[in-house]
Amino acid sequence: MSKRVWITEYVGLSTRLEALAMAFLIRQRWGHEICLDWHELDALTVEGTERRRRGPLARIDSVKLRGYEPEAFERAGRHRNIVLRTHEGPREALEPLYLPTARRVRLRADLADAIRAAFAPYASRPVVGVHVRRGDFPLVSTERFDVNATAWPAVPDWWYVHVMGAIRLAAPEVVFHVACTGALRDYPWLREFDVFDVPTASTYGYKGPDHASLRHPVADLYALACCPLIVGTPCSTYTHYAADMLGEPSTVLVPPSTPITRDAPEFRRLDLWGRGAHDYYEACRTGRDLRRVADLDALPIRRGAATDWIPVA
Repeated sequence: MSKRVWITEYVGLSTRLEALAMAFLIRQRWGHEICLDWHELDALTVEGTERRRRGPLARIDSVKLRGYEPEAFERAGRHRNIVLRTHEGPREALEPLYLPTARRVRLRADLADAIRAAFAPYASRPVVGVHVRRGDFPLVSTERFDVNATAWPAVPDWWYVHVMGAIRLAAPEVVFHVACTGALRDYPWLREFDVFDVPTASTYGYKGPDHASLRHPVADLYALACCPLIVGTPCSTYTHYAADMLGEPSTVLVPPSTPITRDAPEFRRLDLWGRGAHDYYEACRTGRDLRRVADLDALPIRRGAATDWIPVA
């Protein structure tokens, strides 16, 4: 009987994509086949993996990895079936795998075409990505933002307005690609900016209303990755994976790690190309690797977006 490592839909898409590096590390060390049971495999493929449902036989000689402890990780390799429910692992072994693993992920051709078509009218204008995460990211306060107030904090509307307004002052012709929970119409404050999304409908409702969006989340993830500058959501692997794993390096703008208010909004830049979600979380929560933006002209606000890199299934 084959040895297999399984990744099921234990979390959202981007965190599962992050966990792929851990799965390939397990395959590298102990020879387990990588099996994925994801709805989104109708929109993407992952080279070196197999789409398979985890049936009763997969429970034989099975162990679950919910976090990383060196001893538990080594013991897991002795089991025939490993259920992977974490992206955490030995950093020195995982970091060389992040970017090569991300390159294994390929997008369905029609979704790639839709992304290129959506960006094409703006080839001569500066393009900046925006990721607005709500749903399972609760808004604790409309007047104050503290990234450490809750595990997964939503950022208030006024912060996005502040950052996008500052970018527009520096680049008046800028257009914003927005990937968001829900739909663009749910955010009336976007009307004061020139914005667009990728008109591909979401086909997924399996995660419930907390993850619901009008647009296709896989297409949105790849479209966000086409932007050299992203106004992001702190502690969201969706922002992180688009900026730090896919396409070319992107700079992310996030709030500082200390509390801010509507009357005194601030933002910082974060550049973590090829580094894992653990570093993204730590930067957002502690301020490590966050840098002040003294000069907006130093940000990668440039004309057009890179879409040629998108790998097609």
